[in-house]
Order: sequence, then structure tokens, then C-alpha cells
Amino acid sequence: MDEQTFIINGMHCLACTKLSAKRIKTIEGVIDALVDLDSKIARIKATRPITTKDINAVLADSDYRAEDNND
Repeated sequence: MDEQTFIINGMHCLACTKLSAKRIKTIEGVIDALVDLDSKIARIKATRPITTKDINAVLADSDYRAEDNND
């Protein structure tokens, strides 16, 4: 199992983080997703590499957008 982090922009409240995490969990291979409002970081545990394209596909009809977290 691999853990990756991404920046999620466009979130304003805890409901935003819950919705983002719920949608990210629908991506094939994702086991768990936690999204933090303050840091805007999504921590994703998955059985395969997840891309920003994967995340942005499930967030497409929202104001949220993922970008790589090059920390």
C-alpha cells in the first residue's frame, strides 16, 4: 500500500474536506483518504499510484482542484 499527498485548492470549510475525501475514495485503488482544511493536504492510501488527473476527474463538478504536493 502506497501513501501519497496532494494539495486540494478551493476548499473553504469542513464540509468541503468531507466531500473531497468522499469523492477521492471512489477512485479505483484508493483505500482511504483524509483531507485537512488548514494545510489543504489530502493524504491518500492506495494500492496503485494516484494522479492529479484521477483526483480532478472525481472533483470535476466542484470548485476543488488537486495539484502535486512536491514537499
